[in-house]
Amino acid sequence: MLLGVLFCITYFDRPLAEYIHHVMHVKIASFAYSSQTHAVLESLSKSPLVLEILAFIIVMLSLIKPYQLRLYHLRNIILLVAINATIIRVSAKIVFGRTWPETWTNNNLSWISHGVEAFYPFSLSAGFHSFPSGHTLLTFTFASLFWQCFPRFKLIWIFAMLAVVLGQLLQNYHYLGDILAGATLGLLVSQLSINYYCHNKNFRHKKGPFNRS
Repeated sequence: MLLGVLFCITYFDRPLAEYIHHVMHVKIASFAYSSQTHAVLESLSKSPLVLEILAFIIVMLSLIKPYQLRLYHLRNIILLVAINATIIRVSAKIVFGRTWPETWTNNNLSWISHGVEAFYPFSLSAGFHSFPSGHTLLTFTFASLFWQCFPRFKLIWIFAMLAVVLGQLLQNYHYLGDILAGATLGLLVSQLSINYYCHNKNFRHKKGPFNRS
């Protein structure tokens, strides 16, 4: 994934952003129900909201006695993952400081509008927070976590991952390199947080806190 991110940043991100801006936007606008299509893409790009709501429900259920045995640990892991993901998301955007593919607010520098694609490390301005994709990071973090908790619903978690990638990419909200970086960091945050919690609690069963017994 790291090699893929570096390859996209060096060779692929700028031409792909131009293609999506000049070609994909025209095709999407040509649909008979263009407003509905745009709404679908918007909802896909914001898919972390659904996963966050699900996480909140699980946290609340863990406070009810019949569910406490298993969901107690799951609640703690969700809180740990959420904190770690938020810290990584905010700090990574500040550290890298990449410009956006398109201009969205306050005439921010972008490749499409200004011909600018560059990294400005340690910038606090939101106009330089394209890398990594925060929505993708959060989606892959929670989807990966829930995949391990509820593997029978893996198609839902896979759909959530694909949805945020397509939504962010086809709307030109992020470069492909931003999305790959967000996905990679999200998976790492989820796995490392789970491993840390299980090790700290001395779980010996291979399913750790997700064991039904």
